[in-house]
Amino acid sequence: RAPRAPERISLAVTEAGKAFRADTNNLSAVGAYCTLDHFIPPMSKLQLDFELPNGSRRIRVRCLGVVVRVDPVVAHSERLQYHVALFFTELSERHRQAISGFVRRRLSERRPTS
Repeated sequence: RAPRAPERISLAVTEAGKAFRADTNNLSAVGAYCTLDHFIPPMSKLQLDFELPNGSRRIRVRCLGVVVRVDPVVAHSERLQYHVALFFTELSERHRQAISGFVRRRLSERRPTS
């Protein structure tokens, strides 16, 4: 539905009062695909906090999201990780526009020039 930029951004995630970190694999104006070290069930509601680079400054984004898909991944023989798809359920229009602009800039930077 929305363009996604392959981008690693650190997320502060809070679920049911527990806080932890995650890294995005890609980001769009409607959600993110990230890697977590522990399982979170689908349909779990999360609070997300992250910063987008914007030239010499950063834009802080706070929003709510829901887990829409969880894929287990074997990272090491003794450690399981999870690829998790998040859908942003409550995101201000200002932040949605900031993410959309960030994604467009990143995608245009990755296009080969002729």
